Amino acid sequence: MKLLKIEWLKLRNHKFFWIGMALYALSMIVLITQMGRFAPFDSKNNEGGMIAFQNLADAGLYKLPYIWQHVTYLASFFKFIPAFLLIFFISNEYQYKTYRQNVIDGLSIGQYYISKLYSALIFTAISLLIVTITGFIMALLHNDNIDWTKFLYGTDYLTAFFVEVLFIMMFTMFLTMVFKRSTITVIVILAYYFIAEPLLGLVIGEPVKNYLPTEPSRLLNLQPITRLLGADAFLGNVTPSVVSIKYLLTSTFYTLLLAFGGFLILKKRDL
Repeated sequence: MKLLKIEWLKLRNHKFFWIGMALYALSMIVLITQMGRFAPFDSKNNEGGMIAFQNLADAGLYKLPYIWQHVTYLASFFKFIPAFLLIFFISNEYQYKTYRQNVIDGLSIGQYYISKLYSALIFTAISLLIVTITGFIMALLHNDNIDWTKFLYGTDYLTAFFVEVLFIMMFTMFLTMVFKRSTITVIVILAYYFIAEPLLGLVIGEPVKNYLPTEPSRLLNLQPITRLLGADAFLGNVTPSVVSIKYLLTSTFYTLLLAFGGFLILKKRDL
C-alpha cells in the first residue's frame, strides 16, 4: 500500500496526468455514445428494402447481449493514450534522475519497479471503469426490458479489454526501460505494432503469426461490425461472440514476460 500511495501521489499532483486522462476518457465516451448515430447506409433511399435500419444504434450497437463486445472494441482504438502517458512519466524520471532519488531515499530497485507496475494497473483500471460505466449507461438507455442474464453475458469482453490494455502498458513500459527516451520509445512502439509485426506476420503466415507478441491481444476482440450489419454471411466471415481463452492466456503470458523483462533490465542497469 505504501508503494501504491507513493505512485498515486506522483500522479495526483501532475497536471499532465489529469489532462491526459480527461482527454482519454472524453475520447472513449464520445466515440461509444456517438457511434450509434453513424449511418453506413442511407435507408431512406433504399428502394430494395434490404437495409432495415438507419444507423448503428438502430442496428443494435447498444443492444444486449453484444453491447460489451461493441463498446470494448470501440474503446480499444484509444488504448495507446494511457500507455503514452506512462511512457512520459517513466522517461521523465530517467531524464530528471528522480528514479535514482527514490532509491537513495530508501526504495529498493524491486520496490521502485513495483511502483511503476502500480501505475500501469491504475491506468488500466481507470480505462476499464470508464468503459464499464459508459456501456452500462448505454445499455440502460437502449434496452427496454433488461434481462440481467443477457446483461452479464458478454462481460468476458471486459476482461479481454483489461488484458489488452494491460499488455500494451507492459509492452510500452518494457520498451521505456530499454530506451529511456519518450520520443524514441513511441516511435519504436508504433513502428513495431503497426508495421514490423504485421509484415512479419504476412511473411510467416498462420498459425505462427497468431503467437507473435502483440497478435494475441489483437485477436481478443475481432471487429463485430460486420455481424452488426448482417454482412457476415455475405463476406464469408464469422464474428466470434465469446473471448478466445487461448489468446487471453497467451496475452497474459506475454504481459508477465514483459513485466519480468523490464525488471531484469532495470536491475542490471547502473542507477
